[in-house]
Amino acid sequence: MPSIKGTASITSTHALQKQLRSTNFPANFVQKVNIAKVHRAVLTHWIEQRVEQILGFEDEIVSSTAVHLFLPEDMMAAEGGGEGGEGGTADYWDVDPRRAQLDLAGFLGEKEAATFASELWTMMLDAQASPSGIPKVLVERKKEEMRRQRE
Repeated sequence: MPSIKGTASITSTHALQKQLRSTNFPANFVQKVNIAKVHRAVLTHWIEQRVEQILGFEDEIVSSTAVHLFLPEDMMAAEGGGEGGEGGTADYWDVDPRRAQLDLAGFLGEKEAATFASELWTMMLDAQASPSGIPKVLVERKKEEMRRQRE
């Protein structure tokens, strides 16, 4: 039986549920991420670079799709305390890394989408625990880059 690929294939609830049941996801996908605590610009930059690395070329559509799946803007607007958005009323949002992984599989391939989603979700969990909202691995990478530039 051929596997279901692409986002159009999983728009039906039945097909999506089947894919969610039949796909193995990392254990940390059950943990929620507080989107308000992560540094959106840093993670967006990492997503764009990683998508380009996976595809071998820059693709703005795939990059922006990945950003919007993991860091939805409409949820970020709620943190600003605008109309109806009292600060702290909704700290955790339902960003589903399993669904995001399946949605990206049509663009990146199943294996690459799984690796990408796992890396990103791990970083997002780390970022929400960090006071700066930046994952430790990215901070260390930047420190190393700055050390090399000084030499």
